[in-house]
Formats: sequence, structure tokens, C-alpha cells
Amino acid sequence: MLFSTIIIVAVRQIFFILTIPDADTDAYIHHSIARQIIMYPKDLSIHWVWLPLFHYLSSGAILLGANMETIRFANVFIRALIPILLFFFLFKEHKENNLFIAFVSSFLCALFPIGVLIGTTAQPEPLFALLILLYIISVSNNRIIISSILLSLACILRYEAWAVLFATFLIYIYDVYKNKNSVINKNILNVLLPGIFILIWALSREPFDGKLFGFLFQTQQFANDALKETNSFQGGFIKIITDLIHYPLFVPAIFTGLSIIFAPFGLPKFHKQNKYFFYSSIGILVFITASWMMKSNLGLNRHFIVLIPFYTTLTAYGILAVSNYLKRFSDKFIFLNRINIKTSISAIVLVSCLIYLVMWLYIWNNNHKEGFPEKKVSAEFIKNLPDGNTIFCNDAIVEIFSEIDFKRFNHTWMENNPAVSDIILQTAKNEGWVYVITTPEKWRNINNIGEKIFQSPINYKTNTTILILKVVKQK
Repeated sequence: MLFSTIIIVAVRQIFFILTIPDADTDAYIHHSIARQIIMYPKDLSIHWVWLPLFHYLSSGAILLGANMETIRFANVFIRALIPILLFFFLFKEHKENNLFIAFVSSFLCALFPIGVLIGTTAQPEPLFALLILLYIISVSNNRIIISSILLSLACILRYEAWAVLFATFLIYIYDVYKNKNSVINKNILNVLLPGIFILIWALSREPFDGKLFGFLFQTQQFANDALKETNSFQGGFIKIITDLIHYPLFVPAIFTGLSIIFAPFGLPKFHKQNKYFFYSSIGILVFITASWMMKSNLGLNRHFIVLIPFYTTLTAYGILAVSNYLKRFSDKFIFLNRINIKTSISAIVLVSCLIYLVMWLYIWNNNHKEGFPEKKVSAEFIKNLPDGNTIFCNDAIVEIFSEIDFKRFNHTWMENNPAVSDIILQTAKNEGWVYVITTPEKWRNINNIGEKIFQSPINYKTNTTILILKVVKQK
């Protein structure tokens, strides 16, 4: 039943990919960055606020002939692996009720709506969730060399892995103190190797950022500017509380409803069964919550993807704990004697999650079926331009939709960049003319140079339109 469900969900994801463009704008930015790396491999500033692993992997895939849709299909496969690995890990790890815990947690993981959606995008979250789960499996089985490599890769993929590194360090210190082990033992590799990877990246970026770990400050500044606030404490008590429970309660509740009720009851047993699984997940949860409260991230639902196995396993333990508690009252309440409490609760939760999945798939289908109409028609226009002159473009979606040779695009930042007009005019002088993809608002940033040769219809959902300019050599 579990594997049949995974196959059905995967088929549904593939259908989504074939009929609806990627709904996440960051996915296009990642793909554009990967293309830029091929042209400018030594310019590490291209990565901007993101860590580099996903971009390098995508660049390699592009060199082998892949496109953005290829990466989306790969994510469907990666996403399908996660509940399967979770099942076998939990089934092998726990002796008491192992089949029940493994089945329920994996089934809920396979049906988790936001996981299903992100499994159709070209985003790095599915790969990150897989790496963290593989790390937990390997370190729990004392495969230290493998676990250290997996955590190192995760640490240059997503910042949340740094919280796992910190949790691993605390576990290492505790084990040394409790068991009176030597400070130098094989478990230190799980701390040293990822730390070395992070330091190498920070030192490599320092010349481009002007200071060590400068990209972290850029991340916070970007989020602060986008949200127009610097922390949750600016909004009063209610704001603090709502932001505090955003990831621990609100996000899982809107995607699973009833099942979140059982998660707290699973904490005591889960905590005893697997310390690395528990503390790594708690570390990530604390990290993304603190980041959201300090407005260092945008509070996006996809940051929760890596925590899905943790929450579904908590739910499975919770169902078991509540069932065992209700059995105590079976003598007082006849109907409790007539049913299998554990099976009944599980069935209700599973059906509830299936209903939520269907509901969210319906919502997403309706919301995303039109895609980005103004960007599509703009991409079609530039695709049919008869020449091969440079195209200045900061819109990754138009770039990817156009399917034009990526070497034609110049990604010089056109917003709040005083030098950009001269760069465009100099390139036009060298080539005779160039094209610029922008918006009416951003046209002012390049001093209104160029002639408007195309304007897309307005997308009334986002109130946006795309301009295409032709800038010719000045006499």
C-alpha cells in the first residue's frame, strides 16, 4: 500500500510537471545562476546569498544536456525516495511496534502536500531533505565516514544544515563527557569535515564579499528589505507569538490538519529512540524559527520540507501513545472494546491527510495553471528576434522560457546600479545594438535609454508587465 501510494503520487507529480510550469520563481533564478557559472566559473559572487552545491550540480547537468524540466523530474525521483528510506530506517531501528511506526510515518510523509508540491520544482529542498535523512541514517548506524561526507555536502547546500552541525557538535561533547571518551575519536569527523567545507567556502567568497562570511549579511539584508522589517519584536506581543509558532505549528497544521494534534504525544518516545534524528530536526526547527523571527528568511513554506520525516514520525509515535492511553478506559467504555483503537485512529489520520493532499493539489492546480503569461509572451517575442545580439536581462523566468542560448544573456544588475547605463551603451556601441528586458518601473534605473519594441499584456494577478527595449549604437 505504501509503495503504491508513492507511485501514484509520483505519477501525479509528473503530470503536474508536464502541464504546469514551475511555480517557484527562485527555481528559475537557481537555473540561471547555474548557466552563468558555466560562462564565469571563477566569479563566486554569482551565487549571491545562496550556498553553491546545487548550482554546481545543476551546471554539470546542463553541460550534459539537461534543462530545468530535467531537474524537476529528478526531484520527483528524489522526493519518492524519502518515504521509502524513512520506512526501512524506522523498521530496522525500532523493535517495539516498528512496522506500525515505519508504515504510518512513511505513508504520512508520502502524502504531505507541501512535500509533493516542492517535489515538482527545480528547487534544492528535496535534495537537501534527502541528504539530511541519509546523514541521520548513516550516523545512527555508526557509518561515520559516510555521515561526515553527507553532512558536509548538506552544509554547502542549505544553511539549515549548519544547525544540524551544531546539534551534532553538542551530541559529540555530551558523549565525550558522559562516557569519558577521548576528545579525539572517530565521531569528531562529523564536526570537523563539514566545518572545513564551510570554512573553505567562506574563505573563497571573502574576496568577492569584502569580509569573511559576508554572504550571511547579504542574506539578512535581502530578507529585511523584502519584508520591510528587521525582527518580530517590532510588531508587539501577538506578532512575536505568531512568528514563534509559524514553523512549529502553523505550517504543519495548514497542510495536515488533524494529524498535528498527535505530534506532541510522540515526543517522549521518539526522543529516547534516536537522538540524532531528534536533535538534528529540533536544531533545524530552532534555526528556521529564529531566522524567521530575526527576518533572515522570508518565512516560506518550503523551508519546512526537511522536517516532514520528523513530524510524520512524531505523529506515528503520538498515535501509538494516545492509543495506549485510551486502552486504559476500555473497561469503562464498551465501544473502545469493540474497535482496534490504534488502527482506527491511524485510518482517520491517513484519510484526513489524503483529503488535505487532494485539497491542496486542487488549489495549486488552479493557482498555477496560467503560470507567468506576461513572461511567456515576452519570451516568445525575443525567441523570434532575427539576430544574435546581447540581451540584458535580470528576469530569470523570461530567460529560461525563451530557450535561447544562455551565452547571449548579460546579467549585469540593472537596479540601483549607476554604471549599468554606460555598460549597456558600450555593449551597443560594440555590437551595433542590444536588447534589454525590464519593467516600466525599472526602465528609470537605466535612464530610459532605448526604444520600446514590445510590451506584454498586464498580468492582473501580479500587476506586472514586461518591456523589451532595443538600444542602438549612439552616433
